[in-house]
Amino acid sequence: MKIGEIPANATIQIRVMKGDMKFECLAIVVATRDDGLYLTPVKYKGQIIDFSSPKIQILVFYVNSDRQAFGWSGCRIRKDIYQGKMCHLLTTKRDSVRVNRRGEPRIRTEMHAIMRTVMDDKEREIVVRNYSENGIGFVCSDSIPESDWRPVTIIYEDRLQQLRVVMRANILRSMELPSGLFKYGAHILQPDDEWIRYVQNKLENIRERNQAEEALGLQS
Repeated sequence: MKIGEIPANATIQIRVMKGDMKFECLAIVVATRDDGLYLTPVKYKGQIIDFSSPKIQILVFYVNSDRQAFGWSGCRIRKDIYQGKMCHLLTTKRDSVRVNRRGEPRIRTEMHAIMRTVMDDKEREIVVRNYSENGIGFVCSDSIPESDWRPVTIIYEDRLQQLRVVMRANILRSMELPSGLFKYGAHILQPDDEWIRYVQNKLENIRERNQAEEALGLQS
């Protein structure tokens, strides 16, 4: 898939990396051309982001209507004008690759949380089954209309770690389970630093535990 085949009004995810730093954001496609996309201006704290640094890497992800995920590397973004309005122009000469958005390490859990949708702001109790820096999987007793999937608000609390995080997420997929519960997978929008540290600490604890168990296995 060429990047210019992404339709207008679609939402894309942009991942910017520089050394150990990583930033993610969403943008709306205004119009397309063969090698790129005109986007609504990407802002941070009200300011239009400058992507001109030569040392950054930019990846772009798009999930189509069939829930297939595609990714592009070698991207460049610059400010431009489209139909008299300021925008960002994203270009790449590379074709897409199919992406496994669940490829990043996930932490298994059974943690209760609260979810709200934009349409009714009703609080629904959910059980988080797994999570990563950028994704979260959970089950709910309600079937959530697809029109309410983007975005939802999830309030996640780990009292042992004194953590309470309010995150916005886009639900990407759902499945009805034989138990009557509904299983959902969601992408976290712009995860904050506290959440990222929490996930990284959990992953580090898991790695240390696995290494200890391997060491004990070698000694026995």
